[in-house]
Amino acid sequence: MFSILIGAFTFTKTFSRRVWRPSSWRKWALFFIVAQSIAPLSLLLPSNTVTLNNPDHISLIWMNMHFDDVAIHELATIVRKRPVDIVVLSEVGAAQIRDVFPEYPYYQKSSEDALYIFSKYPLSRGKIIPNVNDRSFLRVEVTVNRRQFSLLAAHIAWPILDQHTTTLANAAHHSKQHANTIFVGDFNSAPWAAPFRRLLNEADLQHTRQGYGLFNSWHVDADKHFGIPLDHILYRGKINNTASELIKTQHSDHSAMRAEFDLGGELLRKPRN
Repeated sequence: MFSILIGAFTFTKTFSRRVWRPSSWRKWALFFIVAQSIAPLSLLLPSNTVTLNNPDHISLIWMNMHFDDVAIHELATIVRKRPVDIVVLSEVGAAQIRDVFPEYPYYQKSSEDALYIFSKYPLSRGKIIPNVNDRSFLRVEVTVNRRQFSLLAAHIAWPILDQHTTTLANAAHHSKQHANTIFVGDFNSAPWAAPFRRLLNEADLQHTRQGYGLFNSWHVDADKHFGIPLDHILYRGKINNTASELIKTQHSDHSAMRAEFDLGGELLRKPRN
């Protein structure tokens, strides 16, 4: 907003030149622009890694479908070409969504919040976590061989609404409930926003964009040249992010986000024969 005002005041004749000094104000505008760019540029730095003993490898894809049935089938085609272990969706309105992903035997849903999780690994303890005046979270426990992690899915309200910050604070609380957590969703927040950074710090979450740079997942034009990074895949615990990418799509205003992880941590007991 400061930069926009600078541009507007530079070409206005309303203010006296003795009051309005473009040269000084432009210097301040440049300072604020540079200062604001520091946070996004930090995403170029590699993420911290933890030492893992014989980890399990998992892959995941997330996408906001924008209630477009064609977009769902488009993502199903992407998944067949680039297989993943877990598919997480939001804004799903198709009645036969279960039939679109037959290769995923396990699934959980929150129909009211239009959130779905499809998995090749067993899912358990499915829970819908309410938020005040906002959409609920969908949480499940995923068992990968003899390891488990908590998968949390969300579609959070716009930042212009008061409940946005409250929901992010609730997200920080529930992200810490499990030693290993992967948190995915449409956060409706850029990664440099203060409430989002507070979420990362309070819940000790890392970002899959870290080390891969800034890529926009929500687009304001049909050709998807301009956009904002509103969708995120976060993680904490004995987990290392090994790959992260954005997959552009045609039939939703959001692109798909794909990530791969090495999963460590304690092993569950061996099942009895």
